Amino acid sequence: MTGFLFTTIVIIIFALVAFRVGPSYLEYFTVQKALDQTMQDVQNPTPYEIRRSMDRRLSADYVDSVRSSDVLVGREGNAIVATLSWQKILHMIGNASILLEFEARSTRG
Repeated sequence: MTGFLFTTIVIIIFALVAFRVGPSYLEYFTVQKALDQTMQDVQNPTPYEIRRSMDRRLSADYVDSVRSSDVLVGREGNAIVATLSWQKILHMIGNASILLEFEARSTRG
């Protein structure tokens, strides 16, 4: 009986963490997809055009962790690289929190 209770408690703790962290990772995958699509669809990949396209995509997908002004656009050789980095702090219990660091990156060569 004690082993069953211990196992149940561990499973419940992992499930609670997964339910708390899951939406943040879904948002990350949404941002990565929007960044990839933006880099492929923009005809003239200037920083302004990339940010404008990202703004439309992020607002359509209800992303609130990042803004289009957070996109860093640069060059690596002949390729244009767009990067978004952000952190998310998820409060758990008492003074315990989970820090998640995300970085979405897309290249157009």
